[in-house]
This record gives sequence, C-alpha cells and structure tokens, in this order.
Amino acid sequence: MEIKNAAYKLPKEFLETLYNIYSPVTVDTILKSFIEGRKTTLRANKLKTTIMEIQKELRENSISFSNSSLVKEAFILNKAKESQITKLSCYNTGSIYLQNTSSMLPPLLLDLEKGQTILDMCAAPGGKTTEIASIIENKGKIMANEINTIRRERLKYNLQKQGASCTEVIGMDGKVLGDKFKEKFDRVLLDAPCSGEGTIEIKRHESYRGWSTKFIRENSKLQKKLLESGIKALKRGGILIYSTCTISSEENEEVVDYMLNKYPNLRVMNLNLNIKNSIQGLNLYKDKKYNDNLKKALRVIPNEEMEGFFVCKLKKK
Repeated sequence: MEIKNAAYKLPKEFLETLYNIYSPVTVDTILKSFIEGRKTTLRANKLKTTIMEIQKELRENSISFSNSSLVKEAFILNKAKESQITKLSCYNTGSIYLQNTSSMLPPLLLDLEKGQTILDMCAAPGGKTTEIASIIENKGKIMANEINTIRRERLKYNLQKQGASCTEVIGMDGKVLGDKFKEKFDRVLLDAPCSGEGTIEIKRHESYRGWSTKFIRENSKLQKKLLESGIKALKRGGILIYSTCTISSEENEEVVDYMLNKYPNLRVMNLNLNIKNSIQGLNLYKDKKYNDNLKKALRVIPNEEMEGFFVCKLKKK
C-alpha cells in the first residue's frame, strides 16, 4: 500500500494534526509505520531469568533478534510474530513479556529504588507494573489499580505469571485515588487511557475506527482529572511519570500544562534519553501556548520498532 492511499483511510482531522506537529518527511515515516506495522518486541523478566538465557532460547528456536539500544532487557525480533513467541517455554513460564519498546520507557524514568511505595494508576494489562517489580526486585510495594473488572483479572493473571509478588491489585476509580491516598506514594505512574494514535495499524481498522475530535476532548478531560489525582497521591519530593501512546497535544502537553498552572509546586524534569525517532514536547500548538518547560517532555515518533508515545516526568517540590 502506498503512503498516499494509507492517508485516504485515516480521518482528515487526524492527518491535519500530524502535519501541524511534524514535517512532511516525518509524517511519511509515521504513515509508513501505520501501513507496515511494528516488529515484535519483548522484555526479559529479571525476576525469573537472565538476558543470556532468553538469548539462548531464541537462538535455539531460530528466532532472529537484535538487542534494544534503549532497554537492556529488551529484544527486537526481526521477523517472528507474537503467535510464534507464545509457543515458547520462556513465554509460558513468565520469563518474558511481550511489550512494545516505547511502553517500556516510563518505568525506566521513574528513578526507582528498592523499598519505595509506587502507585500504577491504570495498570492493566500489567506490562509496566511487572517491569517496575523487576527493577526493584520485588523489594518495595506496588499498588496496581484497574477499574475495569475484566482487565483487572487479566492484570492479576499477568502479575502472578511474572512473579511480581510485591504488588497489591485494587479496582478503584483513578480519579479518587488522590483523595483516598493523599501523599502516600514515593512514585506514581499514570499511563493514561487515550485515543491510541501512536499504535494505529491500517490493516487493523479497529485501531482508528473510533477516532474523533470529540473522543480526543473527552480523553483530555479524563486525563486531567486522573493526573490531578496522581499529583495528590504523590509525596512531596516524589516523582510522577505521565505517559500516553497517542499524538494529539490535547491529550499530552495540554494535560500537563493545565496541571503546571494549577500546581506551582510541580517541576518538569529532564529525561536524558537519546532516541533518534523523537522530538521534544511542544510549547506551542496552533494558537495554544504551553509552558516552555514542556520542551523537556518527549514525543516518540512511530516507526518500524516503536509505537508513538508521549512521556513527561514531574517532580513535586
């Protein structure tokens, strides 16, 4: 499928968003990733295995891979699909977790230490929660929240399978967590519900079928409420990561900008990540002016390996 044909399949307003944020050459790269999809990526679970053991099993099964330059436990598979990986012993024992590389970034940026109390506000299906547990080696306390009953059961299953024993699963409305657990957590992760623009695949019509400007606005309202709740739950001196797998500024910079204006004790922190397919956060979009410190946020540009992602690191003074 040619890029111009792919563009015809996507909503006009969404294409306008892409061209308002990125150069025409970059938009072509994004559309190409939407056409071709992304390579399968996985993460070795240090609670159950080692990087060398996973490398050995992949080679024994003639699965060609490369190591990620961003996440040392991550593998990018050159041709193998998820269906092939789910047949491996390492998958069935919970020694690996299928997860896009972009999705692995937020836990790495939380400055995690053993013994911390950590809140994962929208935790299902558990990729980031299990990664956090692996980083702190189950030495700490993770509260993993998921309001949806079915997704919560999937979360519990994955946490058990991955050996994330330092977790407690709850099913509260994320908007009330801040009032319930006021300044209780050293770290908070809000990987917010979003429109998922960074994960679009043309061959999966359901990945963009529900897109609309109304949907974007509704998400933005919810995200602001969730982020405010997360800020309330964060201890003074604590760190919060706000992330989405979407592209629109309304769901990203606008949400954080709103909170920076409302809470002057918040500071945007540097991320210290070197990702070629990325740009800094926006401080200007159309006629909207955002806090200049949002340039410290990161926008991962979708490509053959990584989904589109937004990450911003906040510290509560």
